[in-house]
Amino acid sequence: MRMQRVLATALAAGMLAGTLPAALAAAPQGTKSTAQAQTELAVDLQKTAGDLTSGRNSTVTLGISAPLSATPVAVEFVLDATSSLFSDGDQVMIQGWAETIRDTMADKNVYAGVTIFTNHAETVYPMGEALTAGSLTDAEIADMIADGGLMVLDPESTGTNVQAGIRQGLADLNAGAPAGARKYMVLITDGGSYWWMNGETPANSTMNGGTQIQNSDAAEPDKASDTYALRSLDELLAAIDAGTLTAEPAAYTGTGEPLADVIDQIQTSGDYTNFEKGVAFAADELDALTANNVSLVTVGYDYYDEDPALDALTALAGEFIDYAVSKSVYSVEPGSLADTAAALPGIMDAIYGSAVDVVIPAGSVITDEIGRSADGAAEVYDFELVTDRVFTLYVGDAVVGSATLDENGSLTFTRDGQDYMTIQYYPNGSAEDPEEHFTATLHQDLHRSERLSLTYTVNLVDRDGSVGTHYVETNQDAWITRPQGDSYFFPDPVLGYRIIDDGPEGGSEVVVDPDDPDGGDTTIDDGETPLGPLPDLNTEDHYAYIIGRDDGGSHPEANITRAEVATIFFRMLTDDSRDQLWSSTNSYSDVDVAAWYNNAVSTLSHAGVITGKPGNYFDPDAPITRAEFATIAVRFFGGDYEGEDLFSDITGHWANRYINRAAVLGLINGRGDGTFDPDADITRAEAMAIVNRTLGRKPDADHLLPDMITWPDNMDTSAWYYADVQEATNSHDFDIIEVNGEQVESWTTLLPVRDWAALEREWSNAHSSSNPGEVVSELPAGTTTP
Repeated sequence: MRMQRVLATALAAGMLAGTLPAALAAAPQGTKSTAQAQTELAVDLQKTAGDLTSGRNSTVTLGISAPLSATPVAVEFVLDATSSLFSDGDQVMIQGWAETIRDTMADKNVYAGVTIFTNHAETVYPMGEALTAGSLTDAEIADMIADGGLMVLDPESTGTNVQAGIRQGLADLNAGAPAGARKYMVLITDGGSYWWMNGETPANSTMNGGTQIQNSDAAEPDKASDTYALRSLDELLAAIDAGTLTAEPAAYTGTGEPLADVIDQIQTSGDYTNFEKGVAFAADELDALTANNVSLVTVGYDYYDEDPALDALTALAGEFIDYAVSKSVYSVEPGSLADTAAALPGIMDAIYGSAVDVVIPAGSVITDEIGRSADGAAEVYDFELVTDRVFTLYVGDAVVGSATLDENGSLTFTRDGQDYMTIQYYPNGSAEDPEEHFTATLHQDLHRSERLSLTYTVNLVDRDGSVGTHYVETNQDAWITRPQGDSYFFPDPVLGYRIIDDGPEGGSEVVVDPDDPDGGDTTIDDGETPLGPLPDLNTEDHYAYIIGRDDGGSHPEANITRAEVATIFFRMLTDDSRDQLWSSTNSYSDVDVAAWYNNAVSTLSHAGVITGKPGNYFDPDAPITRAEFATIAVRFFGGDYEGEDLFSDITGHWANRYINRAAVLGLINGRGDGTFDPDADITRAEAMAIVNRTLGRKPDADHLLPDMITWPDNMDTSAWYYADVQEATNSHDFDIIEVNGEQVESWTTLLPVRDWAALEREWSNAHSSSNPGEVVSELPAGTTTP
């Protein structure tokens, strides 16, 4: 049996099952990137921490969301239904094969079609709506395998036409695939073919008035005067390119032993046998897939390999399979036709880039290092697990269980009568990891479209008691390791508390709650209070955060880069928040310390607002998608969304809850047709509009100032983005007025441009210049800004 994988091993690893020791907790090697799971597995790993209470407790939630892909997948199965593969006895197997397609791909945003071929091709299950559990019904499958259906396309003719199957399958795929779908063809064949397409008509050469010259025409020595050596596939494809091998069929007349005469004529004339032509034109047809952005998956079988008399045919058919494999994103040769159904989950795993059904397999282990004790005034704190509080496990919205650890620090949740997750707590570390941690081992698979969350409680047992605001992380690291060994990190949530001077009661500490709009005071014995969602944005001062590009334009309809986005939000932090979260170092290999965006990228990465990409890089000059931008904006507000999707094209998208949350907060708008277009690159104008909404800014085109900065590419006051661009590029004071029942800004005074460069130089720190980011009239010469 021949087996070949073209994709990376990790793509199909989701189908593996196995176990890991519950104590496996050694931190994974390599760069820490919370975005890696989204990129490689299309899985969102979340970790959140609730506000610190007066008892310094916080409820922490670990979440794994495995949404459906927002991009539909269209798969056309092109099946060789000739006698070299199938016989009447295989109909029961075919029914199981079709049921496996349905069960593997149902409710996964997958569109499927089935095309079969003998000497010509027909689509027996046209691609239509996305497959659901009700698709490919038993009655539809019965129609596919009935006479005139799968098994007998044309009782009056026999033979194989792989080219016809590829062509018809491509036609159904192009007709039925939704816009923007990733398109795949799964070609199931043994590679043998002695028919081809002459224009739109199936053709093969004949002898003696129309008798088909079948597959033995060039194989058995006793059928010909001399053994006819078949040309290699490379020679045949070169002949097609040169125009010496054409699709016109020939008609031969034999005398004596007819087939022997035909072979003599082929040898003498330099013509090609039917088998050579059929295989060559099938291989040539594969180029049409590339031209139509269709990825090929090959399921190949050996052609009559049990019959030595057909060795020449077997070899050429094998060359076709090898050629198809070389053009495939995934390929497999099952040991038998019956094994094809068993191979389908792996095929769909490869097509999706991760398992369609099982995305986090049984045996995967979550490791969560709880506390941190570090030297230095900035990190004198330590969280510990509160063992007398319950762990609660959810799958979707259903509670699987809620219980405390037993005397051995263990807890097992069951689901449907079977173990689902086992938690083991190591208060003093273990041989694998010396830090306080627990492991949570999955005993059942987590399927795509499912969501898992685990909540528990930690306590801040040691804190910095100095007056001021302090930020702490609830853990050192948390990650999940799948049985095949790949590991992915969860984000590290940040909490805040504030210590102030003793109050008038002598020893009590009065804490001003920053979340109280009335400025109310709260007396808490230990003198701490949560600061709410972090980091904090400056919603009071309307500083310009876009300076324009070096050519003097604002470029509202151009893309905005990842570095520019980081810089915008970095500038819009409050000075206090920027001070607390400040960082000028990061782990990205492509963010140089001297880059104008280094401090912004470093600080926002430290804050958990932005993340890098797999491979230890940030990709600063790459565009950013609408979904990614909405996700960043939402992180400044916190909260979650559990309702119905608010846009028609985000169901199953990795960012759908962020997008929905952003819509509820009024940060984003759709396209006007009910869609959001999450994977489209966001424009600078769209980004400015979202930032303005995030900051609570409400510019109005009729209430700006005549001496403001203007841009040659933003002079159309009727453009939807006109006021947003002006808001983003002019520092100003303002009043709030009411226009047509809506509160908007009325600008009163223009302010100088703020000296953002004071925070963006290589040597900068949180306190660069006498007043960090003080307002100045112009930027230093040579400064490059968004």
